[in-house]
Amino acid sequence: MSQGCYIVTGAGGSIGYAIAEELARQGKWVVMACRNLQKDTPLRDRLNTLYKGRVSIMQLDLASLDNIAAFARRIHDDGITVQALINNAGVMSKRFTLTRDGYETTIGVNFVGTYLLTRLLIPAMAQEGNIVFTTSMTRHIGKVDQHFYDATPARYARFKYYSRSKLAVTLLTAYMANQLSERGIRVNATDPGVVNSNMIHMDAWFDPLADRFFRPFISTPAQGAIGAVAAATATDVTRAIFKRGKHTPIPRNILQHPYLAWLFDETDHRLAPWLQQAPVVTSV
Repeated sequence: MSQGCYIVTGAGGSIGYAIAEELARQGKWVVMACRNLQKDTPLRDRLNTLYKGRVSIMQLDLASLDNIAAFARRIHDDGITVQALINNAGVMSKRFTLTRDGYETTIGVNFVGTYLLTRLLIPAMAQEGNIVFTTSMTRHIGKVDQHFYDATPARYARFKYYSRSKLAVTLLTAYMANQLSERGIRVNATDPGVVNSNMIHMDAWFDPLADRFFRPFISTPAQGAIGAVAAATATDVTRAIFKRGKHTPIPRNILQHPYLAWLFDETDHRLAPWLQQAPVVTSV
């Protein structure tokens, strides 16, 4: 295929699948990057039936840095050009757990794994390609400081670390938009809003009440996907947050966050073995 591909992480989930479906409907070459191929391959097959074989699937586990590096090497070795990288995958862990590399899982998947994947795929990006990160309204209550990586079971609360991860992802959008502007690569975020998905199931006593009174008024996955698709196909917008069909500039408090430089210096230091050894590494 001559056109570049559109990589959608977490494409087997509700919003991710909606993003993949809309891009396939538009005739794009979609690569579904999924952790569980056995579960999600039938979704790929369904999209290919509907949209004439323009959807591929590849295994990607954002909780494993080695797996992320292997995914990026495959993209590089296959000579694939990436027209857009849609970083949709995310988790909100109910309990304190660690990734294979020792990071608290919510931070490790939503930020660390997403950051590494994006860094390793930059050399494969098309000129004037698009990178999309998924933020959340919880970024407004998140905190990023020098203790960002100091997670412990005693300090853990799911919303606390989820909001931190989403603030960090928003900072990442601003950081990479600045770094990649000279290459013409557009970097934006999408905020899908509150979407009717498994992520909002809290495993708590009030879930039946929430299902009855709250879910009917929240967005469908297709509605939540609108901003991501718009950002992935944008031609003249960068450093913005997309929500539905509209976008607003990243606010000044993000662009001037006091720990913006620290976060990426610290993360680069932690990821140095993967950033230095992978064949597709580039500086940003």
